[in-house]
Amino acid sequence: MELLDLLKQAQSGQSLGAIGEQFGLSEQQTAAAIEQLAPVIAAGVRRNMAQSPDNVASLIQALQKGDHDQYLDNPDSLKFGNVASDGNAILGHVFGSKEVSREVAMRAAGSVGIGDSIMKKLMPVVASMVIGSLTKKMFGGGATTRRAAPASQGGGVLGDILGQVLGGGSSSRGGGLGGALGGALGGGGLGDILGQVLGGGSSSGRSSQRSSAPSSQGGGLDDLLNDVLGNDETIGRGYNEEVITRSRDTLDDFLGGGSSNGRAADDLLGSVDDFIRRM
Repeated sequence: MELLDLLKQAQSGQSLGAIGEQFGLSEQQTAAAIEQLAPVIAAGVRRNMAQSPDNVASLIQALQKGDHDQYLDNPDSLKFGNVASDGNAILGHVFGSKEVSREVAMRAAGSVGIGDSIMKKLMPVVASMVIGSLTKKMFGGGATTRRAAPASQGGGVLGDILGQVLGGGSSSRGGGLGGALGGALGGGGLGDILGQVLGGGSSSGRSSQRSSAPSSQGGGLDDLLNDVLGNDETIGRGYNEEVITRSRDTLDDFLGGGSSNGRAADDLLGSVDDFIRRM
């Protein structure tokens, strides 16, 4: 599973030891805990995405605006005191209630022989790493890449998706988003690009306003995501279904959808949901 591989390789392979040291676990125990928790958290994310295009768009925008990739790059970020608040917020959004999160932790604890109290503390750590891995998958690079200079850095998987939607694909566009949008983001052609993505042409007032907007208003990938993914009722436009579908399929596959680990996680989460409803 690509997700688990990325988590285990985080921070040049040092993350397992750093996490385990906080809770008195060996690297082997920490790896076993992550192998239990990460697929279930991923299943929760997949379930949320499947509910509506709004959830897919909101997730992509949250990944772009947050600083979640620090959890795969910065050792200090995974200290429990630093990660607990963000991690618990992620769990609350993914699972919908503390009861589901606690039950998942208890069942995972029983599977790997780690105490419930430790597993509950590991939950927000692993949740933050899962979201960090999604950020890496979709955008590549760090916060500067996502916010300030997506074109020069290649744009990650989302860049390839947008490049394909524009009609050229990564090969003919010269490297996905980097090739397709490189000149536009830096040279005032963003309106033309958005017109192609949105189907409105470069003559639309909205595209022209975007292309001439000062960088202090956001600009770059912020505006691109807002225009491609946002639901702007003032011009009667919904989501770009191709971007939403490709993004959801890419993320779903990365998160284990259809794999044996993914199916087992789906079953476990469904069982937890049923148990909580009967309480």
